[in-house]
This record gives sequence, structure tokens and C-alpha cells, in this order.
Amino acid sequence: MRRETTSVSREDYLKAIWEIVQEEQVPISARLAEELSVTPPAVTAALKRMARDGYLRVARDGRIHLSRKGREVAEHLVLRHRLAEKLLTDVIGVDWSKVHEEAERLEHGMSPAVVALLLKRFGADSACPHGVPLKGGQARLRRKKSALRLSEASVGDTVEILRVYEKDPQFLDFVAGLKLRPGARARIQNREYDETMTLAIVGGTAQRTFLGKPATSRIWVRRISS
Repeated sequence: MRRETTSVSREDYLKAIWEIVQEEQVPISARLAEELSVTPPAVTAALKRMARDGYLRVARDGRIHLSRKGREVAEHLVLRHRLAEKLLTDVIGVDWSKVHEEAERLEHGMSPAVVALLLKRFGADSACPHGVPLKGGQARLRRKKSALRLSEASVGDTVEILRVYEKDPQFLDFVAGLKLRPGARARIQNREYDETMTLAIVGGTAQRTFLGKPATSRIWVRRISS
């Protein structure tokens, strides 16, 4: 069955709504305008068109709900994005802090044949460079690996880094410098009153690092022991 062709702008809207839900936030027009850097009137007009075409509905409280049709378009675009990131990092060697923006340019032009080849190359169960599963997204991390934000872990926990927020290049450079990429392990030694955490990186030379709430809320982990 041939996939329905959708415009780039519509795809971007649907993907942004899907990602907002994945991040456990409420998808409303104001948040969508901020995410896409467009004006509120532009969002309102776009939502009306997409609701008319059966991609979503907007509830009375303003919450946006994707239809099955809209969700399929969003999930397919997200998959193409993550495959583009894998291609850029694993094959071409682009730094992980730069691949998100580059993948935004590539995702719309990726054909189904290329998607199938890249899935075969990387494996459907693999993850993007920032730790998000190619299929299932953040929901899969929560379901299969009991992922939680680092800010929610407890003193004494040893955790494995699963995912790092990918839309801030400076944050990714910062995390990489601390050796906190996905797969790294750390033990939480202390939490201050302002929620700053002291972490001891597990493995290699002993290293302690301090992370504030803005950082710990952007890192997802799984508990290994406590």
C-alpha cells in the first residue's frame, strides 16, 4: 500500500505533537508554537487544516490528540530522523551534538527503500546516538527498561544512562565531556537542597561530577542497583 504523501510542514507539526507527548508534556498550541518557532495564529490555522483532513483533533481544553492517521505519519518521520542520525554518526562520523539538526534536513527526503536498507543495516532494535530506540521512542524506554529521569533517582542508586536530550548541542557537548553518554554508569552519592546531584562515574579512573536540576532532568536512566 502506498503511503499518503504529506507536506513537510504538516509532517513537522505532527512530529512535534508526537514528541511533546513522548516527553510527557501536554500538547497544546502554545507549546507547539514554541517548539516549531512559529506564531500562534500560524499554529491555529495549521491545526484547523489538519483536523479537517483527519490527522488530529483539538479538545475543548486545547489539548491536541493525534488520530491514527496522524500518528502513523509522525512515527514514520521520527523513524526516518533517527535513522538519519545513525547514518550520520555511525557511517559518516558527524559528532553527536550536530546530527539532530542535520537529520532534520534529511528526514523528509528518505524513501521507503532507503528506510528499509538502513533498518537492515542498523537493526530495528537499536537506538539513535542519543539513546532513543529507533522504534517506540521514549515510551519503549519506559516500558521495557523502566526509564526515569536522573532527577528522579535516589541517593545510593547506581544507574545506567539510557538517553540524553538531543535538541541542545551545547548540552550534548557538556554531557560528552563528563563521559555520560548512553551506556555509561554512575552512582548517585549526594543530593543537595537545591537538587544538585553528586555522581561518581563507574569504570575507568574515579571521577566525580556535579549536575544541577536542569541537567538531571534531561538525562534518562535505569536503576541497576540501590
